[in-house]
Amino acid sequence: MSSSDVSSGKHRGLWAYFWIYIAFLYLPLLVLGVFSFHNSSHLGLPWQGFSTKWYRAALHDSGLLDALRTSLEVATLTAVIATVLGAAAGIAIVRFRFPGRNVLAALGLAPLAVPYLGLAVALLLAFLTLNIQPSLMTVVIGHSVIALPYVLLLVATRAAALSESIEEAATDLGATWWRVVWRVHLPAVRPALIVGAVTAFQVSFDELYLSYFLTGFQPTLPVYFFSSLRNGELIPPALALTTAVSVVLVAILLFSWFLLGRYLTGQPRRAKKNGSR
Repeated sequence: MSSSDVSSGKHRGLWAYFWIYIAFLYLPLLVLGVFSFHNSSHLGLPWQGFSTKWYRAALHDSGLLDALRTSLEVATLTAVIATVLGAAAGIAIVRFRFPGRNVLAALGLAPLAVPYLGLAVALLLAFLTLNIQPSLMTVVIGHSVIALPYVLLLVATRAAALSESIEEAATDLGATWWRVVWRVHLPAVRPALIVGAVTAFQVSFDELYLSYFLTGFQPTLPVYFFSSLRNGELIPPALALTTAVSVVLVAILLFSWFLLGRYLTGQPRRAKKNGSR
């Protein structure tokens, strides 16, 4: 067996693993999407016909729409906060040397290793100790904590690829520290910022544990859907709206990652083209 045959076999194995992973990840969403068109309040077989009545019912469910609006508000604020703080931390950790840099990196990535349920209980106790009642702002704070590491990793990875010679050239031309960050670092990490913001938005929008413990009297969409499991009549409309929103969010996330991939793969080509001139 030649080396090319071995390489081809490994290539096919990786592709098979990739598609199995994609199927495992998105097949449940496909099943939920199919049953959102089921002409029955019973989420199971046998199939009793195709209908869009649950989507129409979702559009007239004020409680469900309020939960969706709350989730959008929380996710938007979370995306803004996590992107700003994550970008600042990512650029600082990679491009600068200062005391406590490793501690900052460890603290920024720590939420990835902490179970969300334990983090939710800990934050709830901390807020109550400070006499802060659960509200949308406490949910935003909690979601920003868990979304920040994703932005930090994306921005830090992109910033690490930036050549130091560009920074040196900027400083030699008289650019201040803030001007280097604004005119050199931020444009270089812009694709990572966009993907990080979209990722932070989706992390917040789909999160349940922190929302359940930290929300007040305005439940987010995951909390509303979880609560509706106790009442079978509320499940189909919530399922229909959740399916529609999930399709939109997944499409936006995949498109943002596609744009980031196009940008990163296009840079070496542009550099090679400019170098040949």
